[in-house]
Amino acid sequence: MALPSTYSIPPGTRSFSDGSPDIVKATAELLIKQGAFTNLLSDLTEYAIVKRIMPRHKKVFAGGLDWTFMTAIASNNTGNGTAKFTGLFENDSYNRTNVLVQGKVSPRFLTANYVYDKREPVLNSGEATQSKLLAIVNFVKVQMELMYQSVYDKLETTFAGVGPTYADDKVTPHGIGFYIQKQSNSDAASHPNGAFDGKDPSLPASSSSATPTACPRCNIATSTYARWANWAAQYAAVSKDDLVKKMRIASHKINFISPLNLNDPTLSTGREILTNLAVLQEMETILESQNMNLANDLAAKDGKTLFKGTPVSYVPILDGDTQNPVYMIDWKTLVFGTVAGWDKKVSAPKEDNAQHNTMKGFLDMSCEMVCTNLRNQAVLCKAAS
Repeated sequence: MALPSTYSIPPGTRSFSDGSPDIVKATAELLIKQGAFTNLLSDLTEYAIVKRIMPRHKKVFAGGLDWTFMTAIASNNTGNGTAKFTGLFENDSYNRTNVLVQGKVSPRFLTANYVYDKREPVLNSGEATQSKLLAIVNFVKVQMELMYQSVYDKLETTFAGVGPTYADDKVTPHGIGFYIQKQSNSDAASHPNGAFDGKDPSLPASSSSATPTACPRCNIATSTYARWANWAAQYAAVSKDDLVKKMRIASHKINFISPLNLNDPTLSTGREILTNLAVLQEMETILESQNMNLANDLAAKDGKTLFKGTPVSYVPILDGDTQNPVYMIDWKTLVFGTVAGWDKKVSAPKEDNAQHNTMKGFLDMSCEMVCTNLRNQAVLCKAAS
């Protein structure tokens, strides 16, 4: 690794000694700024959620411990029910209905660290030279790569999945699989083409109790407000007559257009379909079969799959989901939230209280996923075994 030409030994530095904490901190900041981290420590071919999707659909929240939003959901289609056709001089009737419900999520906190001993030779290399500075850069790079690998792996597995394992977990952020619930086998029997069957998630109560416990999303329960649910369906085959047909149905069902001229809160932009390789390959085969002009490219449609203009993206971590999910996501109402100033914040190395020669550098992040409209989200999957 070569040093950027803009990075040189800080003025006044005559030697590298006593662990060079200032040099370590400056090096860490440089590496972060330059994006000098590569992933060679995982079986995943891509950390799609953390590195590609999350940066494009991130909402920064300023101040406060809870993120709140209001949704008009506690009513039937008649609103407050006062609209009526009337004759001349008829008496008025009045009604007031409170239809607003507050959604709320609390940010969760992630931390990671790297450590080193001030006496390590590379940090006490004597006279300050560019070559010795490069050695320090490479040393810090390895320590931080290991820390960031831990962070990326934790975020990817959490946000691509459900998140918490138990209902009483108050520290783990929630993921896509928590907000967008799959259709149960019993609901699929009743609604073979899909329905708003993505109800309250159910998790074991705690590590000591397997009792199924309903977990309201954003503090709003489907059992209380039936419209607080996502579209869900099951399919048996990746074909035009099965999966594609049900995706068409879903796309119409989740495309809500309010009759009121309101500016609904927008958290991000765009729609996207996330799935695994098994499903994507079958989709690409369908795409190739309907296009006879493929020239001499055996895989002309790889990476170019669209559904009604919406890109279909491969998320490697979903390869581990045997139900082969297809998530149809509206990013306007589902985002990854972070707290201002606490998005992978790296602190300067500090001495350990119990080991005075041990220096510790920390990364901290305040984050959570939030969805303000479940009815704009859908998931299609195979039956649960």
